[in-house]
Amino acid sequence: MNEKFDYIKKRYEAMKTTRGTWEDHWQEILDYVMPRKADVITMRTKGEKRTEILFDSTAIQANTLLAASLQGTLTSPSLPWFSIKLRDKELNENEDVARFLEDTARRMYDAFNDSNFNTEVHEMYLDLTSIGTGCLFVEESKKGFDTDGVHFNTLHCAEFFIQENINGYVDTVYRRYKMTARQAAQEFGEDVVGEKIVEALKKKPEQQFTFIHAVEPTEDYKRAHGVQQGMTQLPFHSCHVCEEDKMVLRTGGYNEFPYLVPRWSKATGEIYGRSPSYNALPDIKTLNKAVEIGLKAWAKAIDPPLLVQDDGVIGRVRTTPAGITVIRNDGAIKPLQVGSNWQITDLKEGQLRTAIRQAYYSDQLQLQEGPQMTATEVQVRYELMQRLLGPTLGRFQSEFLNPLIERMFGIMLRAEALMPLPEVIQGAKIDIEYVGPLARSQRMEEANAIDKLYQLAMMVGQIDPAVMQNINHDAAIRLRAELLGVPKTIMRGTDEVQDMREAQAMAQQQAAEMQAQQEAAALGKTQAETAKIVADPDTQGVMGQATKEAEMMMDQG
Repeated sequence: MNEKFDYIKKRYEAMKTTRGTWEDHWQEILDYVMPRKADVITMRTKGEKRTEILFDSTAIQANTLLAASLQGTLTSPSLPWFSIKLRDKELNENEDVARFLEDTARRMYDAFNDSNFNTEVHEMYLDLTSIGTGCLFVEESKKGFDTDGVHFNTLHCAEFFIQENINGYVDTVYRRYKMTARQAAQEFGEDVVGEKIVEALKKKPEQQFTFIHAVEPTEDYKRAHGVQQGMTQLPFHSCHVCEEDKMVLRTGGYNEFPYLVPRWSKATGEIYGRSPSYNALPDIKTLNKAVEIGLKAWAKAIDPPLLVQDDGVIGRVRTTPAGITVIRNDGAIKPLQVGSNWQITDLKEGQLRTAIRQAYYSDQLQLQEGPQMTATEVQVRYELMQRLLGPTLGRFQSEFLNPLIERMFGIMLRAEALMPLPEVIQGAKIDIEYVGPLARSQRMEEANAIDKLYQLAMMVGQIDPAVMQNINHDAAIRLRAELLGVPKTIMRGTDEVQDMREAQAMAQQQAAEMQAQQEAAALGKTQAETAKIVADPDTQGVMGQATKEAEMMMDQG
C-alpha cells in the first residue's frame, strides 16, 4: 500500500510543479474578475471580504454575462440542446429506432434536470471564461442511479492537476482536497480510514485531513505497478489516498473518464487553457487604477484641501459643520483647486470599459437592445456569435459536451434506465447532434436555402409545372423538420409512409378496377338490350319501313 501511496504522491508533486507557473496568473485574474474564487496562492478565511482592491465591476459583470450566455446557448436548462442519432442514415429513418433515440434523449434531459447539473455547470463556465480551464466531476450516486441519479461537482482551480495524452485530450486528473474526520468516516467507512482519522473522530471530529483522488488510464497504473490481483479491468483506474495516514483508502475504476476538463483556448505545448481574461487583464487593471485615482480626485473636488497662511489662523482650522475658525484676515484660508479634467477622465474610463466588454463579447451576446428584435436580427446576432466563438465552441464540443453525454449515456445504460435497444441498432455507431439555439442557428442557412428554392420553383412552375419534379419533396420536408427541431414522434417513418402510399395506390387501383367492371357490365347490358330489339320481327318491320321512307326523302331531295 505504501508503494501505491508513494507513486501517487510523487506524481502529484510533479504535476504540482508543472502547474506552479499558472497559479500567479490565476490569482491575479480572479482578484479582478471573480474575487469570490480568488483562493489560489492567497488563502482567505471563509466569508472574508474579497473586494478591497476593486474599484470597478465591469470585468465581473462581463465575465458573468459571457458565462451565462454560454450556458443559455450550449446547455440551456429550458430548451433541448442535443439529440442522438445513428451514423447510418437509413437506420435513423426507421420508426422504432427514431422513437428509441428520441426517448433516450428525453430521459437524459430529465436526468440532467433532476440533478445539480445546471448549477454546477454554470460554475464551470465561470471558470472557463475567467482562468480558461474548468473541471466538472460526473459520478453516479452512491445510492444508485434509480435512487439518487447522477451527481456533478465543479472543482476549484486550486484543487485539480491535469495531464494530457498524445492526442491532446486530458486523461489524467489528480484532485487534492480536504475533508473533516467525520466526513472521511462517512465517505470511506470508519473501518477503512487510518489511525489518525480514527483518533480525531473521538476527540476532534471537525479536524481536517488532506486526500488525493487520482484518476488515470489503467495502462499507466499497470505500467508502474504491474498487473496485480483485483486490479480493475476498466479503462480508467481510480485511487483515493490520505496524506496524513499515508495510506490507500479506496481503489476502483471507471468505464468513462469522470472528469470533464474543457479549455477555452490552448497554446501549443501548454496543458492549461487561456481565456478572454488574459487579453483583457491590462485594461481591467488600468481601469481599476483609473477609477481609484478618479475617486480620490472626486473627493478632493467635493472636499478640497485648504491653503492656510502662516500665523493667519488663531488655533486650528475647523472643517466640521458649524465649526468656528478664527482668522487674522479674509485671505488667511482658501481652497486648493486641483484642476481635475473630468471630461478626459470619463472619456478614458469609457474607452477602457468598452475594450473590456469587447474582450468578453458583450456587444454580441446582448441580444435585447430594444423593445424587441426581429427573427432576422436575432439570427444575424447568432451567426456573429458563431464566427467569434467558432474555434472555442469546437473545443467545447470535443472536450466537454461529447464526453458529458457519453458519460451520462453510459451510466444510464448500465443502470437499465433506458428503453431496450432495438435489435436493428445492435453494434451501430451512435452520434450526438447539438440542437441548442446557437447550434441550430448554424444550420439555418440550409433551411433558408430550402425555402428560397421552393419560392423559385413555384415562380417557374407557373410557366412550366414540370420543374417541380426536380425536387425530392420527401427529403426536403424531412430535412426542414430536422432543422426546425420538430419532434421525431410527429414525423412518420419512411417505411410507414411507403406502406401508406402502397395501400393508397392499391385502393385506387381496386376502385379503378371496380369502376371498369361496372362500366363493362353497363355496356354489356346496353348491347344485350339493343340486340334483343333488333331481333324482334315487329321491330324489324317498323325499322324497315322507316328506312325506306328515309331513302325516298333523300331521293326527292
